[in-house]
Amino acid sequence: MGCSFSGLNALYDSVNGGGDVWINENRFRIVRQLGEGGFAYVFLVKEVPNDSAAGGLANKLKHSSHISDDGSYAMKKVLIQNNEQLELVREEIRVSSLFNHPNLLPLLDHAIIAVKRTQETSWTHEAYLLFPVHLDGTLLDNAQTMKAKKEFYSTSDVLQIFQQLCEGLKHMHSLEPPYAHNDVKPGNVLITHRKDNRLLPY
Repeated sequence: MGCSFSGLNALYDSVNGGGDVWINENRFRIVRQLGEGGFAYVFLVKEVPNDSAAGGLANKLKHSSHISDDGSYAMKKVLIQNNEQLELVREEIRVSSLFNHPNLLPLLDHAIIAVKRTQETSWTHEAYLLFPVHLDGTLLDNAQTMKAKKEFYSTSDVLQIFQQLCEGLKHMHSLEPPYAHNDVKPGNVLITHRKDNRLLPY
């Protein structure tokens, strides 16, 4: 199985290219890539103000606490290759939309668009999921940084993080039907030094 040079270029342009992305009626400018895994890529994006009647993302959000002070957000882009993957992404969106808790990362907006398959590209759809951005990193990132400095979390910090994690999971388990996270690990716990810590809900 091979991939042509032009195919690699198409993939690179699709996931790393700058420029603007529209999620429904709101426009976002890609600032830089934050991470990747499989066919999913996470970017730091900044909302581009528009003059439409919708008035921007702030008018769409239910909770003002989700509004970024400087218009920065995290955007997850998923390259979808088949119907099975498409259904998985739709289910992720559906389930993420159910959660409303300060210790679970809220899905702010989303869009799925169909794209034409070409010789250079193997995907048929692209999904865009918008979340609040947490640039303080994950619990794993912070623990590794602290270990390199020979620093450690205090007992009170550990208990606070654990309590917030349990509160987020309790919310998931209390829904009808209940939902399990299935991937609780330090790399999926977002740390913020300003507000509550949040668990990635997938």
